[in-house]
Amino acid sequence: MADDFDYNDIAERYIASWNEPDPETRKKLVEELWVEDCTYYNRLFVVSGRGMMPFVVGRAHDEYYGKGFCFRYQNDAYGHHGGMRFRWVMVSSATGEVDTFGEDFVILDESGRIRVDYQFAMKKPSV
Repeated sequence: MADDFDYNDIAERYIASWNEPDPETRKKLVEELWVEDCTYYNRLFVVSGRGMMPFVVGRAHDEYYGKGFCFRYQNDAYGHHGGMRFRWVMVSSATGEVDTFGEDFVILDESGRIRVDYQFAMKKPSV
């Protein structure tokens, strides 16, 4: 597998999908990022299949955006041999204060789309 992906671009688009308020635009971002038979793991649940991802991402957006938060990418994506990791923070949209921080480890297919995503929230949200 070639290591010529723009890892920062993938991570930026990933975070943009979680911040996107428009459901149709969010769905398009998800379809561009994830393979059809993807799997997403976080501390609470597992989701299989790209068809479920717009719902999962949308629910997170609605919950946290509704409470005054947004996600920010930390511009630190690194990867090789189909694996990639990057960090993020969830911040107050009003003040920029960090509420939660975490990182994701993803496995990419040969075209740079997400096959598997392991999300690690290093601090549970206080909300």
